[in-house]
Amino acid sequence: MSPTSLFKQGVMYTQAEHTIIDFISANPTEFLVMPIQQLATRLGVSDATVSRFARHAGFRDFKELKSAVAAGTLGPAEKMAASIGDGPTSPQAFLERQQNYLGVTSQRLNVQAFERAAQAIAEAPSVLLHAKGAAAACAELLRFRLARFGKWVETVPAGGSELFEGLVHAEPESVVVTFGFQRLPEESRIAIEYARSVGATSLLFTGRPQRGSSVQADIELLVYRGEPLEYHSMASAVALVDALVVAVAAQLDGVATQRLESLRGLKRTYESVLPR
Repeated sequence: MSPTSLFKQGVMYTQAEHTIIDFISANPTEFLVMPIQQLATRLGVSDATVSRFARHAGFRDFKELKSAVAAGTLGPAEKMAASIGDGPTSPQAFLERQQNYLGVTSQRLNVQAFERAAQAIAEAPSVLLHAKGAAAACAELLRFRLARFGKWVETVPAGGSELFEGLVHAEPESVVVTFGFQRLPEESRIAIEYARSVGATSLLFTGRPQRGSSVQADIELLVYRGEPLEYHSMASAVALVDALVVAVAAQLDGVATQRLESLRGLKRTYESVLPR
């Protein structure tokens, strides 16, 4: 992906802002290691100009701009190399860092949005899940848990024209869940657009608010997975998915536990044939 495509389109940028865009586009890796003061000095602009540009381009601040550029330009090998070089040197240190990310995720969580998500899923006649790459693990966990409650859940193909084979099953009051942690995949945009067109609720797990985007989900749940140059673990995302599952069970008010008891009884009936 070209860094240029990350910036908000249809905006009248100043000459100084075009200078910033040109530099980021030509030197994305160098940009990612530069603090705002160094970038401003390098380009002959003020710190305030760089800060304004970040907001003008559709980001909350300079830090969020860096995250988007990193997600759009760095490959998995580069992120892994950066984490090995600068990250925790022991399993304990790595896990402690994940605990910190969980804490940040908890602090940033919009409780009202979370409750709306749980209620929408509990009341939905069907739930459609879409995820690409590593996020597919989160989608599969959510599918497995919700199916145990008796919910009708379908995993939509990740990409290509087959995406539409799954999306077409969305109906009014369905919930369409998709994932876009650093940037929103085009398939996720389509899923959100289609959900709105048929009266379904769209739910997005994301690493940053989609402010200024032409397509916004009905509900956004923020997940913090680390800084741009780090290896991005799914620990926080999985934890938030599990929290949502528990909240859905509470919304179902006994139906979920009844289904689980039925499952337990079925397993006991056939445990001699199919041992656990």
